[in-house]
Amino acid sequence: MKIVKYSKQSYRDPIAIVGFPGVGLVGSILTGYIVRTLEMEVIAAITSPDFPPYALIQNGNPYPPIRVYGCKRESTSDYCGDLIIITSEITMKPEQYYELSATLTELFKKMGIKYVIALEGIPRFNGETGMFACGSVCASRERIDMLELKGFDEGMIRGLTGVMLYEAFISGADVTVIMCPANPALPDPRAAAQMLEPLSKLVPELKIDPEPLYKEAEEIENKINLHQGPDIERAPRDIQQLYG
Repeated sequence: MKIVKYSKQSYRDPIAIVGFPGVGLVGSILTGYIVRTLEMEVIAAITSPDFPPYALIQNGNPYPPIRVYGCKRESTSDYCGDLIIITSEITMKPEQYYELSATLTELFKKMGIKYVIALEGIPRFNGETGMFACGSVCASRERIDMLELKGFDEGMIRGLTGVMLYEAFISGADVTVIMCPANPALPDPRAAAQMLEPLSKLVPELKIDPEPLYKEAEEIENKINLHQGPDIERAPRDIQQLYG
């Protein structure tokens, strides 16, 4: 894997939010929504010949599947300045998570990122909506207290987020993971919208209206209801078209 740079812009005390496909696609949905709302620019990307062979077109420009976005912010926090978003829509192979985690760590060091927030969906059972959070070091765990979320003290976190978390624990890096119950079978923008509240507490001045995400959730639910019965198998295809 290699890092491709599109901008020489420097950022002040940047904080990074990482959102990749997972349960309900909540990480990808929320990071993509933040990027669009704040009109963030692509500043870098991660490429590999082992990635699926396609490009994402934005504003007429082709980019690799894993992109890095940046924007300047006004902030009063002593640990959080400008905002960096790392996002993707591709599902990685399990054996790629270790190299990707190492590549992201290299990116964080080059950009001076000392604090990372990872967004993760977990399967929702019996209508459960309560969110969880955990951290790699004492500082991140202390911040979790102000989120008023249940601490994730026992269990398993899969995929890239899990690898990033234990690698951060080994190296002493500061990583916080927010986990939200989501629909494991379909994209879940409602769960993504719910993550905005705790995220805004960790990232000062990140005030974004969640209403468009709730509207997307209603569209998905309407399509599911429309195709209940003989045509239920068509619903996932229609939802894919909704997300382009």
